Amino acid sequence: MIHVFIVNPTVCERGLSQKLRDTLAEFDNLDHYVFTTRYPGHETELVKLLCHFFDKEEIRFYCCGGSGTMRNMLEGFSDLTHAEVAFVPYGSSDFLKVFTDDQNFFRDIRSMVYGEVMYVDYIKTNLGVALNSVSFGVDTETLRAGKKLRDAGFGIKTFPYEMASVYAALMAPNRVYDFTIDDDKYTDTKTTMLYMGNGDMLGGRYNFGINSYVDDGKASYLLIENKSPAQRINILSYAKKRKLSLLSKQVKQGSATRMKCRKSNGGLFYVNLDGELYSTYELTAEVVHQGLKFVLPRRGV
Repeated sequence: MIHVFIVNPTVCERGLSQKLRDTLAEFDNLDHYVFTTRYPGHETELVKLLCHFFDKEEIRFYCCGGSGTMRNMLEGFSDLTHAEVAFVPYGSSDFLKVFTDDQNFFRDIRSMVYGEVMYVDYIKTNLGVALNSVSFGVDTETLRAGKKLRDAGFGIKTFPYEMASVYAALMAPNRVYDFTIDDDKYTDTKTTMLYMGNGDMLGGRYNFGINSYVDDGKASYLLIENKSPAQRINILSYAKKRKLSLLSKQVKQGSATRMKCRKSNGGLFYVNLDGELYSTYELTAEVVHQGLKFVLPRRGV
């Protein structure tokens, strides 16, 4: 097996690529490569190129970065049923919180190299794939506000996500959508946010208490309808402080296998796929049951 590490330097610690090379050199007969991305989307290009070059080989790809880095890496596979991926977290890593709150465990390179494969679900959409979540509404306005803050001089490593969340909660309008969640139809629905995901964390700090399972063939969903700015701030507070009984009174929650959405007026809207922002006139999403080989660290090696 070939072990390929893809490092996103914008979110990883300085010098990580060289540290990885030094660590991996200590293994006996480990066929490995370390690549450092140079621009957004470079992960996708690297995976495509390496899958083509090593088309007869087994490859394990290690994402060294955040949720967006992982999502971009997954986009490089022509067929995810043949992909084997590991997540070495730097930056946001909401998906891993399903397994543990100790992210350092996934940074132990020896544990990851000798890690065990678990088949997990992912979400396939008309815009690409997502490992953790798909959402629109206030959450996408948070990402847009964050971009404005970065453009105003905030570096990506110091991006004030919480500040952007509060700004979006206060300023984002409730927009009108038509959507279906499995067989349930909603028409002309004023929507604050709709979230569908494998995990129950968003933005690294907001816990929606959905008790997600990553291999059951279902995604959890959370629907927030027509909330005022004050109500949205309360919901953010409940999610951050894990006051889940209070949260459940403000939102609709459940599980589903598919979702389809559009604005009632047919207009363009924004969608968040694992921290990456897209614009579309329609969103379709479905869960692919145990469609991805995902590496979990092995203890005691």
